[in-house]
Amino acid sequence: MNRTEEELLEEVANLGDYDTAAEALHQLQHLNKAVAEHLAVDILRDNKGDEYFQASAFGTLYSVNLHKGIELIKNSPMPLNTATLSAMIECITEDSGVVVDHPEILEAAKVLKETIRNLNSQDSHRIQDTLEWFLETYPDI
Repeated sequence: MNRTEEELLEEVANLGDYDTAAEALHQLQHLNKAVAEHLAVDILRDNKGDEYFQASAFGTLYSVNLHKGIELIKNSPMPLNTATLSAMIECITEDSGVVVDHPEILEAAKVLKETIRNLNSQDSHRIQDTLEWFLETYPDI
């Protein structure tokens, strides 16, 4: 069943079920990127939902507006939850092959590397595989 943009907006706004809201936001990005971007920024800036919903919102934001995603990495809301940090690291690591065309990705990677240095051991352990992938991908920053 194809849901309308209005139904998807309502689903995201209600936040009744974070998985359903995340899926609605993902679908919305294909119907109206500007609205999906605005909602994702709102979710992240206002700390809406749980950390996994916020991580999903970051993934949506990064996919619809690379520059806005990088801006958020550079000026992350504090405290930054581990799931959203992991999503940020994954997006930047996945895009390592296009750093030549988008040097701002490397700048974001440098910011993330500093954030990683300051992680406590519990958070580091939680996202260990993602951290290892990032550090292997960006060994020289």
